Amino acid sequence: MARKRRQARVKDKWTTKKWYTLIAPEYFGMAEIGETPADDASKVINRTVEITLAELINDFSNQNPYKKLVFKVYRVAGDNAYTKFHRFELTRDYLNSLVKRRTSKIDDVVDVTTSDGYRLRVKPVAFTIKRCKSSQKRAIRAVMRETVQQFAQEENFVQFLQECVLGKIPSEIYKRAKKIYPLRRVEIRKIELLEEPKKVLEAQVQQEAEEVTA
Repeated sequence: MARKRRQARVKDKWTTKKWYTLIAPEYFGMAEIGETPADDASKVINRTVEITLAELINDFSNQNPYKKLVFKVYRVAGDNAYTKFHRFELTRDYLNSLVKRRTSKIDDVVDVTTSDGYRLRVKPVAFTIKRCKSSQKRAIRAVMRETVQQFAQEENFVQFLQECVLGKIPSEIYKRAKKIYPLRRVEIRKIELLEEPKKVLEAQVQQEAEEVTA
């Protein structure tokens, strides 16, 4: 008898839940990227969803299946849960496949602020054809840092993010750093959002307030 009551409670709990459609940011086409259930819209806020770049843009060529984007819900309107960028990273399997014996892997961590005030932590990585000297590693790391900082200073958040994800910034690092030592590949292995501009956060709060009173 107790088991039946427990099963009934579980069933009742699910009947009160509603499915919300997760929407990608405008700069990624506002594509539908999944669904999430909740019995209250407020519980959907701050949930995250992970999707590969290949799934997001429907292009499974090149490295797209190995690039993961994580979005976070910041607003719910009706049946839609709107997301914003939270994190980008390469899959561990792909990174491991780039590591070869008797070669060098050169990592760096660069905190930057884009021209419109977004603070990001960017983690570039370079792989050499053969093992290089410590002085060459330092020089390549300096090129990675300078290139990432230069692009961040000159571009807004959306431009910078797209050029990291789609490969323009890694290509520029490769072009500059190969003069120091022959490289096999350069990637941006991870990007984390550290802080949004105050005006963006204020606009989000105002928008939420307007929807509540509407």
